[in-house]
Amino acid sequence: MREYDINKKLVSNIEISDEMKQDIITNVKNGKRTSDKRFRYSSALMVLCIVGAIVISGGSASAAYFSYKNRVENMSQEEQEGYQEVLEADDYYTCGDSMTRELTKAEKKKLIKLQDEYYKNGVFPEESVALLDKLSELKPGQLAYVAEDNKLHLPEAEMTDEQILQFIDYQAKYTYTIEKSVEETEPETEASEEVDEVKASEAENAEVNSEADTVALLDFSLDVSSGDKEVLKAQLKELIKDIYGEELDETWSFYVNGGKWSEDDDLGEAGDSYTITWAESDAPDAKTYVIDIPMNEDGNWIINKYGLEVFVDAEDYTWDEAQKYLDQGETAVKDFAREKLGLGEPDKIDYHEFQGECAWVIYKLHYGDKSVSISWVISTGDITTILGKNLMETE
Repeated sequence: MREYDINKKLVSNIEISDEMKQDIITNVKNGKRTSDKRFRYSSALMVLCIVGAIVISGGSASAAYFSYKNRVENMSQEEQEGYQEVLEADDYYTCGDSMTRELTKAEKKKLIKLQDEYYKNGVFPEESVALLDKLSELKPGQLAYVAEDNKLHLPEAEMTDEQILQFIDYQAKYTYTIEKSVEETEPETEASEEVDEVKASEAENAEVNSEADTVALLDFSLDVSSGDKEVLKAQLKELIKDIYGEELDETWSFYVNGGKWSEDDDLGEAGDSYTITWAESDAPDAKTYVIDIPMNEDGNWIINKYGLEVFVDAEDYTWDEAQKYLDQGETAVKDFAREKLGLGEPDKIDYHEFQGECAWVIYKLHYGDKSVSISWVISTGDITTILGKNLMETE
């Protein structure tokens, strides 16, 4: 193996068809739907126009999944109107700003466990979060949204399991309200006509190409053959196992999203990519693995994991504090690059000096005219993100 080669066992055998590589996504518009709702409604992500999703589930949906979906889709009229008012009043940049306090670490660990029970096993709270008009209505120790100050009020004391389930339920119902609102307000434009054309074309070609699995989404369709799906699914599961040491079972959801950022005149073709996502559940902060496969040789490969479970034990540091751990982190990322990516000794290593507080340090390892960036979590020693340009190849 050459010193600068990425481990071929890990990445070079990820095979996708020429049709998938050359697929051109047209009529990209802000706000168009993608199957993974975590990418739909964040304003920062909406600007990136993440569109064109194919959902490839691990199997038939569980009874618990339908139970959770049934719960949020069948709120009473009063509750639906209440959540719509919460949505209309939402002008916060982060989730934390919309609450009276942050969750404690103990509450976050409870939430990680209980959100699996909620989304996967259909375990719901006995009561729902109260949607109140006035602060005077708020009872001591109550978990409730109050319209008067537009805040979700958390009790001062640590929340009970019942209250954590109510919190999860509140998030699920609010997310559903956003989805429904977007679906109801999307204009009937020529995109709708294109969907009809795609559907007609699919009907005509159904017998000719029974191997293709096509899902039309508003203004275009993205074709992924059954062969491509199975290869991506199997090989990327193996990639995640090799890099992060986690085996993904059939309960994880699998998404493929295509992004043709070069449709924007201000962006180059280097950003055009397919984004493959594994999500542990429908929870907004579920553990998630994301792999970006570039559509051309100038693009970046990105392998990333995130979610509440990934960062629940991570501590924030100022840059002055973080500098004490730079040598430790440098050793860790060099070992990781050698053992997991098959890279030799780098020519040099840079790191990103951050402002304020942060839980990780980003190291950039240089190999000749190539480089790979690796994010190292200071307090846990975890590797969360790998980004490389021209280091990884697809066949």
